[in-house]
Amino acid sequence: MKNRLTTLDIAYLIEDIRRKLVGLRVDQIYDIDKKTYLIRFAKSGAKVVLLLESGTRFHTTSFEWPKNPAPSGFAMKLRKHLNNKRLEKITQVGADRIVDMQFGMDTFAHHVILELYDKGNILLTDNSYKILNLLRPRVAGEERLAAHETYAVDKAKQTFALEESEVVDILKSGVTNKTLRELFMSKVEFGPALFSHVLKAQQLTPQTKIPTFESDGALIEYAGKIHKAFEDGCKILTDKSNVEGFILCASAEDSKRKPQESVGENKDGSSETPTFYDQFHPAVLVEDYDQEKVVRFESFDIAVDEFFSKVESQKLDMKQLNQEKDAIRKLEKVKLDQQKRLDELKVGQEMDRRKAELITSNLAIVEMAMNAIRKLVANQIPWETIDEQIKEARATGDPLASLISELNLKQNSITILLKDPYEEDEDPVKVSLDLNLSAYANATKYYDLKKASAKKEERTLVSQEKALKSTEKKTMASIKEAQTIHSIKKARKVLWFEKFRWFITSENYLVLGGRDAQQNELLVKKYMRPRDIYLHADAHGAPSVIIKNDNPEDQVPPKTLNESGGFGVCCSGSWDSKVVSSCWWVWGDQVSKSAPSGEYLPSGSFMIRGKKNYLPPCQLVLGFGFLFRLTEDCIEAHKNERVRRHLTSESESVMSIQEEEEEIEMPDEEFPDTHVEVDIGGAQKGSNRYKGLMGLSADAGESNEEFMVTATPTAIPSLQKLKNKQKKAGKNEKAQGKKPQEPPKPPPKQESLDDSQKSTKRGHHGRKKKLKEKYKDQDEEERLLKMQLLRTGAIAGVAEGSESRNDSDDANSDSENENGEGGGKNIRNRKPSENQEDKTVPEQNSAGAAGGGGDEEIVEVEEEPAAESEIDLLKTLTGSPLEQDELLYAIPVIAPYATLQNYKFRIKMTPGTAKRGKAAKTALESFLRDKEATPREKDLIKAVKDQDLARNFPGKVKLSNVIRDKK
Repeated sequence: MKNRLTTLDIAYLIEDIRRKLVGLRVDQIYDIDKKTYLIRFAKSGAKVVLLLESGTRFHTTSFEWPKNPAPSGFAMKLRKHLNNKRLEKITQVGADRIVDMQFGMDTFAHHVILELYDKGNILLTDNSYKILNLLRPRVAGEERLAAHETYAVDKAKQTFALEESEVVDILKSGVTNKTLRELFMSKVEFGPALFSHVLKAQQLTPQTKIPTFESDGALIEYAGKIHKAFEDGCKILTDKSNVEGFILCASAEDSKRKPQESVGENKDGSSETPTFYDQFHPAVLVEDYDQEKVVRFESFDIAVDEFFSKVESQKLDMKQLNQEKDAIRKLEKVKLDQQKRLDELKVGQEMDRRKAELITSNLAIVEMAMNAIRKLVANQIPWETIDEQIKEARATGDPLASLISELNLKQNSITILLKDPYEEDEDPVKVSLDLNLSAYANATKYYDLKKASAKKEERTLVSQEKALKSTEKKTMASIKEAQTIHSIKKARKVLWFEKFRWFITSENYLVLGGRDAQQNELLVKKYMRPRDIYLHADAHGAPSVIIKNDNPEDQVPPKTLNESGGFGVCCSGSWDSKVVSSCWWVWGDQVSKSAPSGEYLPSGSFMIRGKKNYLPPCQLVLGFGFLFRLTEDCIEAHKNERVRRHLTSESESVMSIQEEEEEIEMPDEEFPDTHVEVDIGGAQKGSNRYKGLMGLSADAGESNEEFMVTATPTAIPSLQKLKNKQKKAGKNEKAQGKKPQEPPKPPPKQESLDDSQKSTKRGHHGRKKKLKEKYKDQDEEERLLKMQLLRTGAIAGVAEGSESRNDSDDANSDSENENGEGGGKNIRNRKPSENQEDKTVPEQNSAGAAGGGGDEEIVEVEEEPAAESEIDLLKTLTGSPLEQDELLYAIPVIAPYATLQNYKFRIKMTPGTAKRGKAAKTALESFLRDKEATPREKDLIKAVKDQDLARNFPGKVKLSNVIRDKK
C-alpha cells in the first residue's frame, strides 16, 4: 500500500492546491498530533482546511479530524505568525520533495516549509528564510538545522532527470546484469510509477537488465532511448494542466498473500473478498492500470484526501479479515493434528501385527537366539564381553549371530532382524524381544499391543468428532464476533459531547462537565449559551457543569437541577474525601471571563455576577450504565422514556435555595449567618404538603407537592467586628482633621447593621477618597465640558461626588431591607446595576476528581449541533432497549444513580477502594452475566474499548448489585 507522496504527486498537488487556496486568509490552525497540523482558510462563508503531515502528505480535507483540545507550542507559534495572513504562493523547492508556502508579502512574509522525505519536518521561517521554529531540529551534514539558523533553500536539487551525457557515462562504467531500476531509479526524481510509465513508452521496463554493448554506437543508441524516456518524464512533471486523479483498488488476496492463505468461501458459500485502496496517482498514469480497479476523481487533491481518510477504515477491514483467517487456520491445524494421530495409530497397529507374524514364522530361530543370550548371561559373563563375542561370531559368518542386531541387557531385551522365510526380497525388520518371555509370548505381546492400539483408534475417532465440532463452533463464534465488532466499530460515530464528562438527565437534558481547566474553559466559551444553566460545587477539583437548555423560554425543572448538582459534587474532590459539599447554579449570562480592573483570571476560572442559587445537599452516589444508539425506525417506540416537566409561574421560584453571594475578596469571618424561613402559608392544615413541611409523616406516593425554602442573609455582625469598624472610623476622622468631633451615638439598630453589612466592595472607599481628592477643585460646569469633550457618559459615574453615590447606595440598601425579599428575588428580575457582586470561580480539577483527564484520549469530531438537532440526537439514545429494536452501538455513561433507574444495564457506585479499570471490568462482566441481555446487546457492550469504559469514573469506587458467577 502506498503511504507517501512521490515527486509527481507533489507537483500535481501543488498545482491543484494553488488553484484552490492562493489568495485565501488563514482563519485558524490546529494540531492533530505531533506530526500533523490543520490550517483552516476562510473562503466567502465557507471553510477550506489544509492538512500537513510531516514526511508523509499534504492536501485539503473535507473529513473531520480529531483535534487536540489544547494546541501545542508549535501550533501556537504558527497561529501567532500566520493568523489572518493571505496565502500568496505555494511552490516546490527545486526538484526535491519540499513544499514552500508563503503567507504575507514583502518584509511581513512568513514561510511554512514542509519536508516530505526521510522522517520529514515542518519549519516556520521569516521572509529571509530564517528559522523561527521547527518540529525536528537536526544536523544535516555540516549544516545545522535549528531555530535562528537560515534554511538553505538554494541547496535543493534543481533538476528532475539526467543529461544524455550522464546516462552514457553511467552505461560506460561497465555495469552489466543490473536492471534499469537499480541503476537509474535513485538518480532521477520520478518515483516508481512515473519511472515505469516513461520507460514503457520506449518498450522498456524497470526490470530490464543492461545488455552488453558490442559497439559505442549501440551504447549511445540505448542511452538515447533512456534519455528520451527521462525527457518525457520531465514534461509530465512540468505540464500540469490536467489535475484529475484516481485511486487504484486491490483485493485482499492480491500480493502479500499465498494461495493457501486465502480465506476461501464463506459459510454461506460466497467467495467475495473485500477490496482496499492500494495506490493513488494523477490522471496522466491512468492508462497503465486495469480500468476495472480504478476509481476516478475530478481532482487529484480530492483523491489523496479520500485515500488517506479511508486508511483507518481499511485497517479495520484488514484486521477483521486476518482474524477470520487466523480462526480458520487454527481449525485446519486441529484437523491436521487429529488426522496425524490417527495415521500414527494405524501405522503402529500394522507394525505390531507384522512383528507378531514374523516372530510366529521364525519361532525356532527366535528361540535359539534368545537361549544363546540367556546362557551367556547365566555364566555371569560381562555384558561388554558378550557384545564382543557376538561381533566376532558375526564377523566369522555365524548365521545366529548375524540375526542379533542390538543388545539391551539393562532392560533384559534384545533386538533381532527377522524376515518372512517365504519372501526372499523382503528387507528384514527389527523386532525387540523380552528375554523373560518365550518366543510365542513375545508374539502374543505384539498382538495385544495391536488390539490396544485399535481400541485407542476407535476412542480417538469418537473424541475427534467431538473435538472438531467444538473447535469449529468456537471458530465460527470467533469469526462472527470479529465481524460483529468490526461492523459496530465502522458504525460507531463519536458524538461531539463524549470528550467531556456528560450524561442525559431523566428529563432529557444534556449535562456536560469539564475534565480539566482547559475543558472548563472550552465549555463556557464555546458551548454555553446565555439561557443554559451553569453549576459549580464548593469543593476542590469541582468541574464546570452546564445544562444545555434547548428551549430558552422554558425553565429547567428542579429534578434536572438536583441531578446535575449531584453530578458536579461527585466529580469533585468530595468523592475521595467522602464529604458532601454544596452546589449552586446561575444562568449562563451571569458567567463571563472579564476580570475586574487590575485582576487576572487564569484558564478555567470565571467571574460570576449576580446571585448564586444553592441546591439542596445530595448523596455521593453515581451509576454506571450503557446507552444504545437506535436506528430511525425504532425511535418512535422510545419517545416517552425521558419526559420533561415544564414549570408553571407559581412554581418558578422552587428551583433551588437562593442565597446572596458574597464579595470575592471578603474574608471568611464576614460571611453572615443564614436564616432559613419556611413559607407554609399556602399549605392548608392537614394537607400532605402541610404535613411534609411540619415534619409529619405522609405517604411517599402522596407527597408530590413542592415547598419553597428561601434563605436570606441576616446582617448581624459580631461585637468585635463593630468595635474594629468604630476604631477604623475614628482613625480616619483624626487623619482628616476637618470634621468636628461628634457626640457618641447610641448603639446601632438592626437597620443600621444591615446598612453596614451591605456596604460597597472592599477598597471602594479608598477609590472614592482618591477621586474626591482629585476632583475637589472641579465645579459642575468644568465637569460637563469634559464630558462633552470625551463624548461619553461613562465619566459621569467616575467623576461624580462620593456623597451622591453613598446616598444612592444607602437608598438601595434601605429599600432592599424594607422589602425583606432581596435575597430571594429571582435573578432574572434584577437589573445588572443593582448591588451586583462578583465571584471568581477557580476551576482546577484534581487528578483524583478529574479522573486523570491528561492521559485520556480526547476526540473532537464535530461541532455542537443546533438545538433541534441536539434534541433529535438525544432521542436516538435509549437505556432501555427492546427486543425488536435495531441497535447500532453502545455508549458507556456515568450519571447519578437516580437518573439510571429505567436503564436496563446499570450498577451502583459509591466512594470505595476499587480502582477505575478493575471496577469497569467487574461491571462489564456483571452486565454480560445478565440473563435478560440479548446476544446483540452483549456484542455491543463487548465492542466498547477498555479506555472508554473507565474514563469518566470519578475515582476509586465501590460497586453494588453486581451479578456474580454461581459456584
